[in-house]
Order: sequence, then C-alpha cells, then structure tokens
Amino acid sequence: MQLTQEQLRAAKEGGIEFQPATPEQVARLTMQRRIFLLPDGQPHVGSRNGTVWETHGAIARLIDGEAKGQPAAVVETLQEAVAADVETAVAMAAEQGSARGAQVIKRGPGRPRGAWGAAKRRTS
Repeated sequence: MQLTQEQLRAAKEGGIEFQPATPEQVARLTMQRRIFLLPDGQPHVGSRNGTVWETHGAIARLIDGEAKGQPAAVVETLQEAVAADVETAVAMAAEQGSARGAQVIKRGPGRPRGAWGAAKRRTS
C-alpha cells in the first residue's frame, strides 16, 4: 500500500509507528498485506506496540477515522491479526501443495522392475 504524506501523518497520529522492512519481512509479509511504501518509496512495516504488524485494512480504517475527525480506536485486535496469519499460512500451504505433482519420488532400494512389473510369464 502506497501511503501519501497526509495518510502517513494520519496513521502516525493514530499511534502507528513505521519501521523499515527487512528483505525477509518484505518476502514474508507482502502476501499478508502488511508492507507499506512510504512517500520515500521504501518498504516499511507499521505497528502500534512493536509486536503485531498492522495490515493495509487496519491502517486504511484508522486513516479514514482520522480524516473524518473520529477518535482513533483499536482497529485490529490480536485475534484478527492471528486470523490473518492463519489465513495466509493456509494459502501458502495450498500453493506449495499444488506443486507436489511435479516432484520426483524415489522408491526405496529394491529390485528394478521391468516394463511388465511383477507380471508372471506364461509358458505353454
């Protein structure tokens, strides 16, 4: 989410602190919609307490509330943050699971089988 200078100001007034995101955080948190591009163009993560990274939706609701003059309220609860993390983990597992058809599975050591496998040969 690209934040303008006004949106950044409103988010900071709502208690959000932005920290530069590491490359690992960008890779992991982009899918969770927790990476913000500030007016300087650099990726950042935003948090109220330094432990839970806020989502785009939470920041957008906070900014809208600040713009309308409403008091800043807790936008995302810990349960909502955990639910977003679980949802993302499930989506990532589904993506990894869809690639399993392309994997080569080696059998354990044993006798090599011919084209007919274990079929018995008829002799008449």
